Amino acid sequence: MSSTASSPKPAIAIIETIGSHGGMHYYTDNQAHALVNQGHPTTLYSLPASTDAGARYRKVDTFRGIFGRDHRAIRAARLLRDLTAAVFSARASGARLCIFHLFRMDVIELYMLRLCRLLGMKSMAIVHDVARLDQPTQRPQLARIAAACDLLIAHNSFSQAALLAALDGASARTMLIPSGNYVSQFPDPPSKAQARERLGLPQDKLVILFFGNPRREKGLHILLEAMVAHRDEDRLLLLVAGKMKPEEEAEYRAFADGHGLNDRIRFDIGHVDDADVAAYYCAPDIVALPYLRIYESAVALMAMSLERPVLASDLPPIRDVIGDDLRGLLFAPGDAQALSVRIGELLADPARLAGLAREAAHYARHDRHWDVTGSMLSAQAESL
Repeated sequence: MSSTASSPKPAIAIIETIGSHGGMHYYTDNQAHALVNQGHPTTLYSLPASTDAGARYRKVDTFRGIFGRDHRAIRAARLLRDLTAAVFSARASGARLCIFHLFRMDVIELYMLRLCRLLGMKSMAIVHDVARLDQPTQRPQLARIAAACDLLIAHNSFSQAALLAALDGASARTMLIPSGNYVSQFPDPPSKAQARERLGLPQDKLVILFFGNPRREKGLHILLEAMVAHRDEDRLLLLVAGKMKPEEEAEYRAFADGHGLNDRIRFDIGHVDDADVAAYYCAPDIVALPYLRIYESAVALMAMSLERPVLASDLPPIRDVIGDDLRGLLFAPGDAQALSVRIGELLADPARLAGLAREAAHYARHDRHWDVTGSMLSAQAESL
């Protein structure tokens, strides 16, 4: 056997600062296991999470106190402290490469990449958002980040093209590596009837779910406008679940009240515990993504992993996932009337949902398997 074939695969550290605060713990748990399956000793530095139990990778809990009500400067200082400790720990434990996750393209993300290089390690960075969705022109450190990183990874062709356009000729190595499914986190999901019983939802209605942070670019206001035409439809219920700022909740509740939608909408406002996530995704008939801008949707993949189709804006990253009305239904972005028509189609032909759900589940399980992503990440790790 050649020395190359018998050489151990490089140790990898994943350093991720959002974790269970924003649902990233499901992603990084899958990513870490995918790398372990490829033979890489893997350590994950992130916030404590429910996914830590039974992990086959090494987990280091860190980044405590970086979210919450403390002053922003205090939380930033804690983040810099813990990032520094994580990168030094990775180097001391023998990691040859660090994987980072980029959302803001700011000076802190630049700092962690430069520190990684200073300590003699290679780096790969998953670019989740080429620019902040609420500030699409803001990517202040992108060129410097590209120069400090050995490989920038986009999850789809739209994001990769947007990344290259934003780099505007700056030197960078980029690659498309798709994100994987969330099937492994939910080996025994509840049936629709069981999920509705758990959440106290009626069994006889067509339920649409909007899940997650309702920032303006996520388009919840478009979905509420689309519901107005169906306010007298007793068979329909919109379930809105997730954290929401008080002013956002007040705005959406006022809209519902002012347009006679109180019987058509249920607001479950607040953090959704991991123990209830499967129930929220299994209870509806379809999951709505009325987004105005997006680079990749974890909600879409989560829905499809739990055998639910999506009702989504016709944006390139989403079309890549659900196809042309194959694993869900598309409508023109920002067009409440077009969305309302789609809802009407579901009410007229609810039997169609079963076929969409089967196709969604098959795609998530087969086309978005983490073995594919893990193999691609492993190949790049060995090439750097």
